[in-house]
Amino acid sequence: MRTIAGITVGQAPRVDMTGDLCAHLAPGLELVEYGALDHMTLKDVERELAPDPGDEVLVSRMRDGSQATFSGTKVVPLVQQRIDEAEVAGASAIIVLCTGGFPPLRHTVPLVFPQPLFYSVARALAGDSKLAVMVPDAAQVEQAYAWWGAAGMDVRVVHASPYAGIDGVIQAAETLRDSGCAFLCLDCMGFTAQMRDAARAASGLDVLLPRTLVASVISELMG
Repeated sequence: MRTIAGITVGQAPRVDMTGDLCAHLAPGLELVEYGALDHMTLKDVERELAPDPGDEVLVSRMRDGSQATFSGTKVVPLVQQRIDEAEVAGASAIIVLCTGGFPPLRHTVPLVFPQPLFYSVARALAGDSKLAVMVPDAAQVEQAYAWWGAAGMDVRVVHASPYAGIDGVIQAAETLRDSGCAFLCLDCMGFTAQMRDAARAASGLDVLLPRTLVASVISELMG
C-alpha cells in the first residue's frame, strides 16, 4: 500500500472531502490527511492569519464544519510544515488540497498543486470560449477574475460557499443558465461531487470539479 498525503489548508480530517477523493484513488493507494490549521482554533486563525491588503484570500473548513477565511501568504509556512511531516512519515506523494496559488515549496516526493492542473485542463477544454467559475466567497471574486485572466481565460465569476450547504451553490449556478459559457469550474476543493451534480442541473452547464480531477491524475501517475 502506497500512502498519498492530502494536506488541507484547513483542518483534518476533511470528512466532507475524503469520500469523493478515495472513490477516485486507484487500488493500492491510501489517503492520509494533514491539516495546516490542525493546532489552531478559529479565533487563532482570525487573529494570526487574517488577510492583509493585497493578500490572496483562501477559504477552508475547520474540524467542526465551520468556515475559515485567511491569508494565502500567511498559511504557506504551515503547509510546508505538514509537507515535511508527511515525508518523514513515508508519503509516496503529496496533494495540497486547495486550488489557491502557492510559491515553490520544499519536497522530495511528487507534490501536486491543484491550481495549475485545474487551469491547464480548463484552458485545454475551453479553447477560446468563455468559462463560468464559482468561488466560495464574495471577497474572492475580483481575485478570481485576475487569476483566471492571467492564465489566459475569459471567465464569468459567481460565488457560493461549499461550507454553507448546497442551496447556495444551486442558486449561484442558476444565474449561469443561458450564460453562453462553455462549462463551469468549481474553484475550491471544498465543492463536493453532489454539489457538482446539482450545479450541472441548475446551470445547464457541464462542470469541472478539482477534487476528483486531482485524485484521478495522481491515480494515473501512481496507481
